[in-house]
Amino acid sequence: MTAQQWAVSVVHLETGVMSATPEQVQEILALRDRKVAPKQIARKLRLRPAEVSSIIRAQAEANPERHSHPRTLPSLKNCIINAKAADHFFGRSQKDSVNGLAQIFLARQDGHQYLMTSFLVDYWCLGVKNALGPRKVDPAEYARTIQIASENQEGGFREISLEQAQAVIFGGLDYAKSLGFDPHPDFERAKKQLGLKLADLPQLEFGKDGKPMYISGPYDNPDRIIAKLTNSVGADNFHYLMQAGGPDELPWS
Repeated sequence: MTAQQWAVSVVHLETGVMSATPEQVQEILALRDRKVAPKQIARKLRLRPAEVSSIIRAQAEANPERHSHPRTLPSLKNCIINAKAADHFFGRSQKDSVNGLAQIFLARQDGHQYLMTSFLVDYWCLGVKNALGPRKVDPAEYARTIQIASENQEGGFREISLEQAQAVIFGGLDYAKSLGFDPHPDFERAKKQLGLKLADLPQLEFGKDGKPMYISGPYDNPDRIIAKLTNSVGADNFHYLMQAGGPDELPWS
């Protein structure tokens, strides 16, 4: 049975009525591919809106891969990363930060505004500790946000490519997962702004001196994290540092 025949049969079962011809079903699906709303399709073809919606839904269920492609993202304005993390991953001197944190901002052009997304990556241990966005802001607010963030980052920020941003974020994610840690729950929404994962990303090194290095943050459960590290790599195969606070938050919410 073709996807079109499946759509027709499902509408029969749901409504008991099928007034759309096979040619009309084909036209419904073609119009839907062009992002025409179901009500507009119904008016154009002189069909009931409920019938049009049922055909569209049945087609999606019969051929889900056709509807799973991500929508085209707005054009990229820039990606920036804190200077210490840039030195660590992409600098000639391979200088390191004192806390193993990479803060990445990604902005996409949305008309006269930007879609801003931010990621905080613990590349020594925990992976994606925080994620925010996308949030629509005007250029002035975007500039203010970056300025506030720069005041808390030695050396400010440096521009990187989307490929480099993905390498840090997805690489940190994979490293943390190998240790048993999941990303921040908001990462699933924020990661869509990264687009499809690019092939042949730069291979970066995570951890510190070949081992996980955990530095506690204000919202962590240190006992749970240390127990998980002990279980995943062994008690003698990681380092940790307990502190009262840490830069777990991003500069906007």
